Amino acid sequence: MSKILCEPLPIGRIGIENDTEEVVLTVDFSAFAYMLEEYVSFGAIKIVIPSSSPEIEALEKMPTLLRNRIAVIDDTKEIETVRRVLFEIRREFDASMNDSSNFIKVPKNTPRDLIRALDQLHSDVKKLSMGFNHGIQIGYNARTSMDSIRFLRSKVHNTTSRLVLAQLEGLLNQYENIEFPSISLPKAGAPIELINIFDQLINDDTYINYSNKITELTFAEKRESALRSLKELSRTIGSKNYISVGWDYLVKVIRVLSGVPIPESKAISAIVKGQGLPQLVNLSDAKSNALQIWKNSNNTNLPLRRDGQPIKGNNVTWLRPFDSIEVQSEDNRSLSFGKIGELKKALEEFEEKSKGKDIKNS
Repeated sequence: MSKILCEPLPIGRIGIENDTEEVVLTVDFSAFAYMLEEYVSFGAIKIVIPSSSPEIEALEKMPTLLRNRIAVIDDTKEIETVRRVLFEIRREFDASMNDSSNFIKVPKNTPRDLIRALDQLHSDVKKLSMGFNHGIQIGYNARTSMDSIRFLRSKVHNTTSRLVLAQLEGLLNQYENIEFPSISLPKAGAPIELINIFDQLINDDTYINYSNKITELTFAEKRESALRSLKELSRTIGSKNYISVGWDYLVKVIRVLSGVPIPESKAISAIVKGQGLPQLVNLSDAKSNALQIWKNSNNTNLPLRRDGQPIKGNNVTWLRPFDSIEVQSEDNRSLSFGKIGELKKALEEFEEKSKGKDIKNS
């Protein structure tokens, strides 16, 4: 059955200190529950969280129905794989990995495009390792990943570094695009509604069959029959009596094994370990969809850290989320706080409210 790697949904937020009127910028992770709808589209039975992830600290606070559907996996070996496989590449740029956070540290004045490429490479290799070793779907965009690899290949000189990058690109070339009719949850009004429907689906034999067919897309000999079954199964699930209104029929793109043998090299074997290729799913649209649902909810007032704890306490007035904000995705590694015109208008609204309070207090 299909399992998918949990993806954080970082949202740029702007707030104002009530006492000092100092502008505060932060990253809000309060939209996690709204990714459930998107995971359902990919047939997820379990949502996988690595043991090194900050979200682990919030597990005990999650509703029981959701917590029971989350699988925690030890990612110690995957972290070690990243350190070992990409060691020579880091050394070429005098970069290192932080022992506690596993973030990349680079010298000052390192070009931003090089920092982004190194960051993406390390993230990609860890995801691939987890996909191979644990048989899970991972959020990934092979095109942008290969662009990053080619950029780094133009910068490195060490033979070992070039070989590792070439073999990683060769590995990604084994994937092709597959489209299948997918399902999406009704537009529930609150996270708990999404969690309740998610729990019902996961206990439904039809959805379990749907999840199994998505897993079969990985195997070339089963792919054609799986694609035929998915169309009918998505319609059947949409007719279930606990699905009220607003059921959407979408097309999701999943990258699966094309049947070409995996290239052999010592660098790649450290990642593959004899496993089949994992499914790579582009969650860019999924994150955008979840962002829109979150913006229309009433859960935007108090930003949360990745561990589920509130940010900055109660002494900050958080501006409403702007229409133009964007989140990090496989297509775009950066996030946007919004446009200057929206910020200007929001600050003017805050100033007017502050004046009104001052007049009332006087």
